[in-house]
Order: sequence, then C-alpha cells, then structure tokens
Amino acid sequence: MVLFFVFLLTACGESEIEKVDSKTTDESTEENSNETTEKKEAPETQNLSIGDTVDFDGVKLTLNEARIEPGGEFDQPQNDQFIVVNLTAENTTEEEQVISSIINVELKDSEGYAYSTTFLTEGIKAQLDGSIEPGGTLRGEIPFDVPTSDTYELHFSNPFTSGKAIWKIPSDQLVQ
Repeated sequence: MVLFFVFLLTACGESEIEKVDSKTTDESTEENSNETTEKKEAPETQNLSIGDTVDFDGVKLTLNEARIEPGGEFDQPQNDQFIVVNLTAENTTEEEQVISSIINVELKDSEGYAYSTTFLTEGIKAQLDGSIEPGGTLRGEIPFDVPTSDTYELHFSNPFTSGKAIWKIPSDQLVQ
C-alpha cells in the first residue's frame, strides 16, 4: 500500500499547457516563446473557444464543435438537453498517450455545476476514448446531459497533474 502511494505522489506534477497559435512568421515565433513562458507559469489555460487548439503535455487538443443533440428513442435527457462536444487529439510525443472521456473531461454550466459524460445510443459518431500512438490522431465525441445555461466550460485535465485546459462555450454558439 505504501509503495502505491509513493508511486502516485511521484507521478503527480504540473502539466505543460499552452495555446497553439496559427501564426507562422519569425516575429510571431519570438512573441510566442515569450507567451509560452508566461503560460507555463499559469496552470490553467482559460482563454479558449470553439476551434482553438491547446498543447496539453504533448497532446494537441482541438474543440471542433459543440452542439445540442436531441437524443433518440431510448435517450431522453434527465436535465434539459444533451450537449455533444467533438474533439480531436493529436499525439506529438514519442510515447503512446491515453485519453478517457470519463477521467479527463467534464462540462460546467454558468453556475459552476460540473457534469460528467453520459451515454447516447444515437447521434454520436464515436466516443473520444482510447490510446493514441506517437504521431497519431484520435477524434471523437462526448455527450453530456445538462440543464440550459447561458454559457458552458469544457474542462480537460489529467488527474495525476495540476492544470486544466478550459474552453468557453456560449450557448448561442451551440449548433442546433
């Protein structure tokens, strides 16, 4: 038991999180290196929106879309609606990476209530769960059963390190 706790504490650390910018000029590269230093000091990246990419410990994550899904014959929301987020994860490291929609992702409403992933039998292309080989890509969708809110925040984190990537999703940007 003691060895387990020692291993767990040694695995804990701070994640390296930085927003990926699409600028490619030499001047912007110099600016980005200064921004990177600042962002690594801040454990959370919160100025993200739909379409933005963040580098989270060598995995580039992009929030492609957020939409309202009606569900199907067997899927009725217990809250007001299903929101489905579509993400792409690209492994830029030399080691296999694992993404889990249950462990790594949650959705918060404007009142700060957090919601875990739910299960839908219809309307989802593929769940964002699995291993990503070095240089590989994984794309998938994560459904949430949530009440109506003015805004939502998609949180991506690693339970063994500190830091989060947070995308802000205004309800008027949800695809119907």
